[in-house]
Amino acid sequence: MTEENQDQENGGMNKYQLKKLIKELEEIRGRNTELVSLYIPAGYDMSKISDFITSEQSEAENIKSKHTRTNVQDALGKIGRKVSEEHTTPENGVAFFAGNISDTEGRPDIEIWEVVPPRPIESRHYRCDKEFVLEPLKQMIIDDNIYGLIVCDKSKAAIGYLQGNSINTVYTMESNVPGKTRAGGQSAQRFSRLRKEMLKTFLGDIAEKAQKAFLDKAREDKLLGIVVGGPGFVKDKLLDDDYLHKELQDKVVATKSLDTSGEAGLSQLVEKAKESIEDSQAVIEKQKVNKFFKNLKEENGKSEYGLEQVMKAMKMGAVETVLISEDFSQYQAKYECENGHEKTVYEREPQIDDSIECDDCSEEMELEELSDIVDVFAEKAEEMSSDMEIIGTDHEEGKRLMNMGGIAAILRYRIR
Repeated sequence: MTEENQDQENGGMNKYQLKKLIKELEEIRGRNTELVSLYIPAGYDMSKISDFITSEQSEAENIKSKHTRTNVQDALGKIGRKVSEEHTTPENGVAFFAGNISDTEGRPDIEIWEVVPPRPIESRHYRCDKEFVLEPLKQMIIDDNIYGLIVCDKSKAAIGYLQGNSINTVYTMESNVPGKTRAGGQSAQRFSRLRKEMLKTFLGDIAEKAQKAFLDKAREDKLLGIVVGGPGFVKDKLLDDDYLHKELQDKVVATKSLDTSGEAGLSQLVEKAKESIEDSQAVIEKQKVNKFFKNLKEENGKSEYGLEQVMKAMKMGAVETVLISEDFSQYQAKYECENGHEKTVYEREPQIDDSIECDDCSEEMELEELSDIVDVFAEKAEEMSSDMEIIGTDHEEGKRLMNMGGIAAILRYRIR
């Protein structure tokens, strides 16, 4: 069972849904400290939470601004009504966000969001502010497991890590090791000895920075492995002469020759080492997208793109894997008139008309169902035994997919 499925089985949002919600909540700003955030861990006594909210509503009477006072009390009232409906907390706890989202002063629009997260809420937290408190939720969409990355040659080095589908730089370093041309007056032997000593110092510095970056992760069993790369011999010397801490040395899974060093080499290192780190989300995503583009280039009929074209292929059972960019935003609206005619409309915004005119009989069609397109495809993929992959945009392949419209499919067989 995948991590996403486990999240849903526990009754919580999956990471994609949570990431999308966080983006939505991040964009909301209050005129004053009128946005309410409340985190409740699992097992918390909900009657005590109700009492707390009632108390905070009373405290809000002390707010000087009438508009702010009213908005805070109304937001708390909405949360209070939700809490009163819950006898026990969900397995991972629950978070509420409520506040005025209106752009027009004096005409409030109090909205509320109830979030059952994919990971347990650690502690109760309450705050009124100009923005929602989202850091606890943001931590839940971060994969704690990493691959350590070390790129070096005799002149520079970079230490970073691959986390999920993101490459992050921790340290960049430059050495003082001189080139092979010696300064005037120095003997070849003395100059060679000087270069060796300076290189040893540089390798020691790299090892020290690597220890700071990775040792704690290794001891927490969250370091999946270390990949070392770079042009020339320095990468090999770092390992062969045991500069790295023993616990890190044991975690090295690959050594790769690169065309470049320093920070610029980190992405190339991930690409060159993909067979050694194939369980990394970034590598999985890149492989899937590259397979789609390979099929497209070969014109073998096993790639499709575009929302309606991919949906058609899904309904035929022809899709092996559907690829959806994490930045892709679309909604499916289903309408039906009293004569039984149906129509499906795709829109980029969730603010869709409640009714439209029927193309067949000109009667009014009512909105029967509105769904996020990712949920629609997830359900259809399960029905058709297809895979679905959410593709990040932190890497080049993810950007290419988004430039193609954000949704594509690898097919089992040609359909046209």
